[in-house]
Amino acid sequence: MKVLVPYDGSEYSKDALRHAVDTYTDAEVHVLHVIDPVGRGGRKQPKAAWWNMWYEDREKHAESLLEEARETVEGHEAVTTEYRTGKPSEEILDLVQNGDVDVIVMGRQGEAGLSRVLLGSAAEKVARHADIPVTLVGETS
Repeated sequence: MKVLVPYDGSEYSKDALRHAVDTYTDAEVHVLHVIDPVGRGGRKQPKAAWWNMWYEDREKHAESLLEEARETVEGHEAVTTEYRTGKPSEEILDLVQNGDVDVIVMGRQGEAGLSRVLLGSAAEKVARHADIPVTLVGETS
């Protein structure tokens, strides 16, 4: 069995990761971080140098978050990590459609500010459109 845990470093995603390894003790847990470029550069195409600097920063941030995730579940043998670029809900559902995962455990909301809204809406979209079980972890408002 393979469990997908979308991860952005928020308390909700940390709780989801802990829940996944506690609930699915014998499963492979795949931690996914999505770099979301939405809104970067406005209507104009971003200049290549600016985009490259922004993306390199986001890659470093993604690698740091995934290392943090690995440390959070240290001791759970089967943990894999990955980052992708795109819209979070679409990247999550892409993994589902490819048959790569059996269940999703994700935080109800993401980190504060715009990212919180984006992952919150991603959680809703994934819960509505995934054809596999989805567990949303965290407080309800």
